[in-house]
Amino acid sequence: MPGAEVSQAKQQLKVIIDAYLSESDVDRVLAACDYADIAHDGVTRKSGEPYILHPIAVSCILAHMRLDAETLMSALLHDVIEDTEFSKEDITEKFGKTVAELVDGVTKLSHSSDKEYNKAASFRKILQATLQDPRVIIIKLADRYHNMTTLEALRPDKRARIAQETIDIFVPMARIVGMNEMADNLEHLCYQNLDLDMFDNIQEALRQTKPKRCEYQSIWEKNLNDLLKSHGIEGRIKKKNNNIELLRHFVKNDINLQELTHSHAFEIILQSIADCDRLADILRENFKVLHYADHIRRPLPGGNQSLMMRLKGENTTLSLTVQTELMRKAARFGVVLGENAPQACRSAIQASMQNLNFLVDGSCAKTTFNDFLDYLHQEKIWVYTPQGHLHELPQGATAVDFAYSASLFLGNHAVGSKINGEAKPLSTPLLNGQVIEIITDVLATPNPDWLSFINTQKARRALQNILREQDIDEQRLVGEQALNRALKLFNRSIKDLTDNDWNDLLTWRHAESKEHLYEQIAVGDLLPQLVANHLFVQDQIIEEHTSNRLIQGTEGVDVKYAHCCNPVLDDPIMGHLSRRGLIVHRIRCHNLLHEQQLHPENIMPLHWTSEDVDDVSFNAYLSIDMDMNDEQISELIYQCRKAKVGVEMVRAYDAKTYVNVVVNDRNQIAKIIRDLRMHFGFPRITRLSLPINMPETSIAS
Repeated sequence: MPGAEVSQAKQQLKVIIDAYLSESDVDRVLAACDYADIAHDGVTRKSGEPYILHPIAVSCILAHMRLDAETLMSALLHDVIEDTEFSKEDITEKFGKTVAELVDGVTKLSHSSDKEYNKAASFRKILQATLQDPRVIIIKLADRYHNMTTLEALRPDKRARIAQETIDIFVPMARIVGMNEMADNLEHLCYQNLDLDMFDNIQEALRQTKPKRCEYQSIWEKNLNDLLKSHGIEGRIKKKNNNIELLRHFVKNDINLQELTHSHAFEIILQSIADCDRLADILRENFKVLHYADHIRRPLPGGNQSLMMRLKGENTTLSLTVQTELMRKAARFGVVLGENAPQACRSAIQASMQNLNFLVDGSCAKTTFNDFLDYLHQEKIWVYTPQGHLHELPQGATAVDFAYSASLFLGNHAVGSKINGEAKPLSTPLLNGQVIEIITDVLATPNPDWLSFINTQKARRALQNILREQDIDEQRLVGEQALNRALKLFNRSIKDLTDNDWNDLLTWRHAESKEHLYEQIAVGDLLPQLVANHLFVQDQIIEEHTSNRLIQGTEGVDVKYAHCCNPVLDDPIMGHLSRRGLIVHRIRCHNLLHEQQLHPENIMPLHWTSEDVDDVSFNAYLSIDMDMNDEQISELIYQCRKAKVGVEMVRAYDAKTYVNVVVNDRNQIAKIIRDLRMHFGFPRITRLSLPINMPETSIAS
């Protein structure tokens, strides 16, 4: 009987909350449960079970984390406004303003017939509500988790769509707020529903090797326990179920099946930071250490604090996480701990939340949503203040990006920086783990030349706001000086520009006068390097697919692609102005980073157009950790052609197989890598920056 099922679920919830809530709070939670039951009366889920079982399950998930009564009440009522006749005002009257605001925060919007707009607007609303009260995202994550555990009633295509949305949005969101246990569980469920064949293959590999892995685990565990005992260190050793971590690395092509089954993980929970440091020294003396990172003093995004070590064994490797009990809880639950979390954890989460706060400033829901997705999935680095406060920045960010990330004051008055104690220019690109100190002068003002190497929207907008506030005559002077500096690359100056040159520029930019053009440069609407490129790049041959159709803001500019890193559509990119034109590089290209150190004024951020382009092609180079025979090479070519990927060359060399493919964009590279891994038994496949140099041998194509 459904009635009995619901009663049982309510009783289960009561048992959990009786253990930690006051009697009055228990009564309030149960009252919200009854209210939700009435609101959803007669409604069933796709599985046929009463709908009320879902919000009760969500509330139970949160109750196991010992969330407060208002959060549990909001979880029970989270679908009431969206799916029933009851309103926000009704909930306010019955349960108070706080509960009503939390319920409203997780409620989707459906004001438009445009589903994509509704989705974007809903996520923007959730972000805004989360910034007001983090409990909103906690409820939303628990809601999504329960939905992911009950996908079997849905069609396979809908399951895959929900799983993709979850891994795109909710998993990285959970990590931002430090809820890593929730993120791991969600991620595991996503892999099951996205690619069941791959998931099953990995699970089978882990199952087959389990006896041997357990044997090695026991040896490691004994050695570690003996070590603690012999040195009088109080603590406990916990085998870590690293299947999710291994699965993640495997799916992302970071490890192969062999590595998957020879890797073990333990958590060592000690009583103090001093004990953690002492144990690290002992482990260095007794084992070969492959990797060591101190994330106690320099926490990871989400506030994860620990000493992380990788030890080499005879036949296996061991990953160790050394931390205190409080650090362990903070790494699992993050924002859920609230004020009980360590200060370092709270400050790291706050830094990430500040980045999100900047994203919701925009007025357009779709723009906000796209920026949000970009932020979640862009490759990031994390750097630290001298006090150990973490800042998360996009790959390619410079010292001036860090300055604006820290505060407007630092950004607007920055005159230099120290990176790991060494004086460096503000244009210096930052690397993971560096300690950054910004040198300021209260009389200094922002330099418009910074626009050529700034990589974050926050810094760009802040700088442009300052520049727009300048007096118009000052703007024109600044713009003129910036253009002069850009022309130096071609051994020219503004004095060398002819009337024809000016007419060309004004027509190109739809500008009324020279002064108007200078104003565009001064406020960052036009990069002076692009003006110089437009005028003086020799022998301009602008191919259609390399011009304004693909890269924003490069109309009338000669654009070429760097052969040192071979970018393709949707790769993160930057531009280098040279005498040959504007050269597009992948953002982590070593040649680009070197040039940025020497001549930051010739580097500029670039962005691909947002329009769908499917009639362009790029070369990409793959290395497969497999020595293929002729039959396998034929299969490889067939798989590529089936996926509409061109093949220019296949060559087996030095126990590997190298493939030159022709693709439309970065996503197509990722897809063909997944397809080939699946077909050939999951070898590691790496994208190379350049084609490999090898002796001339037989080539299959």
